Amino acid sequence: MFYELIQLALGNLSRARGRLAMTAGGVLVGTAAVVLLIALTIGLQQAAEAGIGQSGSLTEIQVWPNWGRGPGGGSQDEIPKLTIETVRALWQIEGVAAVLPMINLQSGELEAGDYLGYAQIMGIDPQLLPYLGVEMQQGQLALGENQVIAGAMVGEQFYDPTADEWQPLNVDLMTTPLKLRVYQWTGENQATRKFNLTINGVLAPGGSYDYTLFMPINQIISLNEWISGQQIDPKTFTFDQVTVRTVSREATNDVSNVIREMGFQPGGMGEFLNQLNGFFSTLRLVLGAVGGVALLVAAFGVANTMTMAILERTREIGLMKAIGATDRDVLTVFLIEAGMVGFTGGAAGLGVAIFLQNVVNQALANAPQNTDGGGMGFFLPIDPSQIGGNLVVIPAELAVFALVLATAVGLGAGLFPALRAARLQPVIALKSE
Repeated sequence: MFYELIQLALGNLSRARGRLAMTAGGVLVGTAAVVLLIALTIGLQQAAEAGIGQSGSLTEIQVWPNWGRGPGGGSQDEIPKLTIETVRALWQIEGVAAVLPMINLQSGELEAGDYLGYAQIMGIDPQLLPYLGVEMQQGQLALGENQVIAGAMVGEQFYDPTADEWQPLNVDLMTTPLKLRVYQWTGENQATRKFNLTINGVLAPGGSYDYTLFMPINQIISLNEWISGQQIDPKTFTFDQVTVRTVSREATNDVSNVIREMGFQPGGMGEFLNQLNGFFSTLRLVLGAVGGVALLVAAFGVANTMTMAILERTREIGLMKAIGATDRDVLTVFLIEAGMVGFTGGAAGLGVAIFLQNVVNQALANAPQNTDGGGMGFFLPIDPSQIGGNLVVIPAELAVFALVLATAVGLGAGLFPALRAARLQPVIALKSE
């Protein structure tokens, strides 16, 4: 029975091809607008992510105390600290691959031959080095007693103390003997300790630790105790920095939310990526709503077309009911017609959107680029190679969504006319001219 109703609906549509084309044209424009605007935001988001890079920093979250307020807006004394218990709690969060607590050396100076230099000297557990998310330029990623790993820019932070003017000097850390000098102040007296350091490796440039020198955390704790002259109390001890590494980029957002609920402030490139994705999600909704206005206008066209069809086929409706068609049958026929109008317009709009996608992406891929590395100066400040020439991206789920949305718009617009047709009395319908 339903198959016969579909055949009847298709036959009715074929009798008014011009009206069908014009009505479906409105749905075409609305569907194409929605798809293209959403596809543009997807392409821009991928371009932004490509600009950030695909490195391990996208799964890295820096955890800081929320100095703005304590939990529930409490006082500064209630702000959670980066304690040992905090580190244990962070390990329990679902989606966390590793928690890397670090502490800074309170004071220290580097010596490379006759030159002096400074760096952020941090202590880390050597067993957690594989989770640091760094690449080596030279050497190996390993730490032991009096062994260090240097950031890419540490060798450029030296100077000649005997020179009249300060001028940065570049030292090859892998071939130059390196020493660490630490100071202890007790009243007016100063004590000094000096250590020979072994450079195990130098990190590749461009990471978060270009100006950092890593040492074993236990050795940094011991040096800080000597510098301050006080033993560290495990109950009150706090880390200077805690880095959380997630299992994937997709898990970073959920982990950041849990960290925020614990009263801490997440940061780093992973958190920045979450904020960026949130911005594009909002932009996608806004632009999708703008395109939806065109679909709304098309819905009025569908409703008008179906209303006119009912007025023209009133006697036909009465005849259908006279020979046994139920209200549901009449309702089904008109809903099928409205749905087919929406589906036809949606399929055509999707085809237009895919065609324009190929045109835009092909033009982008063939566009000239600036020789200074600034990207496409004439309308886009990006390098097409970063996004593979794809500025407009229509994923499969967006195509399916567009077809479903267009069909739903047709069904929704045709519902009231269909109900009106189903409620016509056979006798009154047969008397109509």
